[in-house]
Amino acid sequence: MNQKIIRFESILDLQKSVDNRIKDLNNKIDLQSKLVGDKIRDGEQNNAEELSDLKEKLNPANSKDKKSNDKKSKDKKTTNKKKKSKKGQLENWIDYESLHLYNGVGTRGELELYFKSLEEMKTESERLTNTRDSLEQLMKSGIKKELSGIGYEQDNGPYEMAFTKSDSKREKFSFKSILTVGCE
Repeated sequence: MNQKIIRFESILDLQKSVDNRIKDLNNKIDLQSKLVGDKIRDGEQNNAEELSDLKEKLNPANSKDKKSNDKKSKDKKTTNKKKKSKKGQLENWIDYESLHLYNGVGTRGELELYFKSLEEMKTESERLTNTRDSLEQLMKSGIKKELSGIGYEQDNGPYEMAFTKSDSKREKFSFKSILTVGCE
């Protein structure tokens, strides 16, 4: 996560900063989505069995026999209930001190981490988009766009702002020039 406290000289500067962060996040989401797609396609070419149930979760409608899928999904639901531990984690993950390790080697654990990361980035992008929209509404309501302030970005909450007096005093417009006159 980036810095939590953000100083801004105007609401427009803050809005531009939020827009840039949204663009960066969306670029990261696109790159990671392409990477996940490549990993899944590579797994299909290698006939990896560990990706078969992950593929079914991603595209349950593409299966040939829906009735057999319904049976499989019912069986999976019962086995998932058995596999879950007290904390709601799957059996594939092991807690070791302050680490959470995947029990196995292969692309399935890697893909689960990518999906988790994508989900978090998408929620952060939605939260920043809501913040940007709220800033637009705030400016439409008539607040001065030149107000400076400080903002605090929470992980799972609203963006908090406090307006401050501008550090730089605005100077009145003045025009200074040097006049040179040639001598004869």
